[in-house]
Formats: sequence, structure tokens, C-alpha cells
Amino acid sequence: MMTLFPLDSRPGPATVVLTDSGLGGLLVTAGLERRLRDTAGEGPVRLVYVNAWPDEGRGYNDLPDMAARAAVFDRALAAMAAFGPDLILIACNTLSVVYELTDFHRFPPAPVTGILDEGAALFAEGLLRDPSGALALFGTRTTIGSGEHVRRLARRGIDPARIFAEPCHGLAAAIDKDPGAPEVPELVEDCVRRVAPRLPPGAPVYAGLACTHYGYVAETFRAGLGRLTGTEATVLDPGDRLVGGLVGGAVRRPPGAAARPVSVEVVSKVQLAAAQRRAVARRLEALSAPTAAALLGYAHRPDLF
Repeated sequence: MMTLFPLDSRPGPATVVLTDSGLGGLLVTAGLERRLRDTAGEGPVRLVYVNAWPDEGRGYNDLPDMAARAAVFDRALAAMAAFGPDLILIACNTLSVVYELTDFHRFPPAPVTGILDEGAALFAEGLLRDPSGALALFGTRTTIGSGEHVRRLARRGIDPARIFAEPCHGLAAAIDKDPGAPEVPELVEDCVRRVAPRLPPGAPVYAGLACTHYGYVAETFRAGLGRLTGTEATVLDPGDRLVGGLVGGAVRRPPGAAARPVSVEVVSKVQLAAAQRRAVARRLEALSAPTAAALLGYAHRPDLF
């Protein structure tokens, strides 16, 4: 994948397509919209969020193998290219893994970057700063099963013995329906309970969120790990770093200056129930009201890919 480039340095209008399998990546969209609105950059920015969930009731982790996932994501990427993006941002660890297997990645019509690289960099920085620390790595079955984070961290000098990866199957789907549903903290607790006994006693613990959906319940992960290990766990969320990579060096808008025009659209192949949209929008509202409004008024396109 290509490296990030700062949107604030681009003259004129820009279109950024963001995608995730579900609604987790809307947290990244919301953070980007808010940060861009406060910059002194030139020209409007159009943010198009494409929900790449493939079929009603069946996500990428339910497909039989990586080849099947890549074939579906290839079609989704072709649909994203039709928006004429200046950048495609894969705000999904699962799809970042799948992307490398697509035909699209050989000759992308626009720069493409994903959250996997940013996550590996963030986790490595935390462990390098704290040589006694341990990383509890949480993600989907596809992300954890790929072993990509462990390989990339090893290339950065991190001993794999310090990484304790745990798939939290079903958690992302539950968060996607309603981040505030009672079963969500229960699923987090189950996942944390599986990894806690494997962590070195007394070691500083870092919770690596290798799924953008988990950002909605970051505090639940932190509290659960702290309670079960008796340490003060630190959450590492790559979504924040991804946004910072795009606008981290931007000059803030001077007081009284007009806000930079930033529009947000949400497009989905699968239908999003009204209750689901309201539940997720409530979590987004405080961070980015335009992103919440775009979700509530999303475009349903069954023939998207």
C-alpha cells in the first residue's frame, strides 16, 4: 500500500473514499471530517464512505476463504473507483489484509492506504517505548488468522513472544448493529477473559485494537483488561493515528475564518435498518454531526457491487 499524504497540502477540491466492512470506519470518517473542518487548507473536501459489507447476513469473515473475500472486495473497489477519488482509505483491518490479494491493488487508479500499516507502527512504538510491555491484540478472525500484525511487528524488532493475539468473532457485527447493546460488553469481556491468563503477570498491558469497530468500545477493553490483570491497561487505537497521518501537520483555521467546506456521504450495498443507523449515529454525533447526518440519510444502492 502507498503511504499517506496530507490533505491540507493539496490545492483545490479533493475526494476521499473511505471504506470498511460495516460501519466501524465511520469513526475514522468522523474524526477526519472534524479535523479537516478545523484546518486552514484550500478547497472543499468530499468524503464518501462506502460500506463494503457484501451481503445481507453475511460478511467477509463468513466467506469460505481468502480468494472468495478478495473477489468480492475487488468488485467493491471497482465501485469506489467510480467516485473519482484522489485517495482510497481502507479503514478496516480485515479488508486491508484482503486488499493485497485483489487484482485492483496491482494498478489502482488512485493512491490506496490502509489501517493495517498504521496499526503496526502504533503498536510497535508503544512496545519499543516500554520494553517490559505486552500487547493484547484484538481483531476479527481474518485479521488475527492472517498473522500480518505479528509479522510486521517482528520486522520492526518486536519479539513475537510479547504479542498475545485473540480473535473476537462476532463482536464487530454486534457493534455494527448497536454499539450500546447489552451483549456488546459481554462479548468484549469474553474476549478479554481468553487473553488475560496468557499475559505475563505484572507486565504493563497494551490493548491493540485491530478492528475499527472496537474503537466504539475502547474503554470497555481498557477497563476489562485492567480489572483482570491488575494493571493499568493502555489502549492503542490505529484509527486516531490514521486521521493524524492525513491532517496531523495541518495549520489550524484562524479564529473567525470560514470553516473549510467538507461534505460527507454514506453509501451501502446492503440496507441499513433505521434503528441501526440511529444507534451508531448517536455515537458519532458529538464527534462529527455531518457524519452522523450522512449515516441517517445514507444512499442504499443494492447494485453497488
